[in-house]
Amino acid sequence: MDKREVILSTAMRLFGQKGFEGTSVREIAFGADVNPAMISYYFGSKEKLFESLVEYKAGYLKGVFAELVNNTSLSQIEKLFVVIDSYIERIFRNPQFHHLMHRELSLERRPQMKNAISEILLRNFVSVRKIIQDGIDKGEFESIDADLTIATILGTINHLLSSEIMCRKLLNKGKDFNPFNSKKLKERISEHLKQLMRSHLLKNK
Repeated sequence: MDKREVILSTAMRLFGQKGFEGTSVREIAFGADVNPAMISYYFGSKEKLFESLVEYKAGYLKGVFAELVNNTSLSQIEKLFVVIDSYIERIFRNPQFHHLMHRELSLERRPQMKNAISEILLRNFVSVRKIIQDGIDKGEFESIDADLTIATILGTINHLLSSEIMCRKLLNKGKDFNPFNSKKLKERISEHLKQLMRSHLLKNK
């Protein structure tokens, strides 16, 4: 792992634990065992570091989704199922950063950073939109609204997992229930969304 990746990994951990405001560049430098000047050299500012971190984390899914578009061994619905499972897996792996990222998107204090984050995230779903549109063009899917279909998938996952308290209340679970430690919940969300997409998209249900 090179120094840039070490800084990103350290920043993700500290931002997740302490939030954007509560984390200083000096703390990140100390945790990454680098000089604070090196963070300025690589990223320029704490805001740009956060944007780079979002880009770094989003890059994996962008690659997965782009490869799916040209995959000839899967049907369009199977490709969409891979999208669903990949997105769920990334959130369950790093819930703190997921919460932080969406908190930043809801705030108006840093509009430039907010806009940059949203642009990075939306880039990932160009391929997902194409998967859905290809399904429509090939006659596998009904003629539906691709953009709102993506919003339905993301909205279901994000709403359920944006707050552990809300998640427990929605699912009627006790206060000791941790959604991000629950393999059953991960499987439940996955199967629910797949069943929903089958009913919503497939012509021959």
